[in-house]
Amino acid sequence: MARGRPVWSFGYSGRKALALLLLVVVGVSALAVDSSVTVEVRWRVLPYQSLRLVDAAGQSSSSSFSFPLPEPTADSRLQGYSDEENALRIKITSNIPWKLQVRLEGSDLGSSLEVRRHGDVYVPLMETPVILTRGSNGAFDLGVDVRLRLDDSTADPRGALVPMVFTIMPD
Repeated sequence: MARGRPVWSFGYSGRKALALLLLVVVGVSALAVDSSVTVEVRWRVLPYQSLRLVDAAGQSSSSSFSFPLPEPTADSRLQGYSDEENALRIKITSNIPWKLQVRLEGSDLGSSLEVRRHGDVYVPLMETPVILTRGSNGAFDLGVDVRLRLDDSTADPRGALVPMVFTIMPD
């Protein structure tokens, strides 16, 4: 091989063939770009909320709960109330902020009852809904305490059932 001569040498017809090949490659590339598709996918996540009540015996319900109140002790009568801590567990799953309401559904003990999320402040339990607690999205396992205020006007709690209705709703 002599110096200064290109390794590849194309004649006139070779250059025509190379130009045609380049034209075909560019043309096919242009068609490929022209026929490419952009897909846009959208979906909507609907609100989801789940409420499950679990009593001390492990029995589960979806919204209402009733339990017998224990007989007040001498100490609880002296202090003026009887507490039932973690009377039930509430399991909540939600993908949006929520609030939990509770109401009493008929009881002889009426205005003597109070409830709270374990560790929070007691609120009176009435036949109109009261907000027990609020939360954000996620899974929650909450304890609920029940207090029976004891005074001379309090009905005898022995054998009395306390039917409570719990409702979870968007906040």
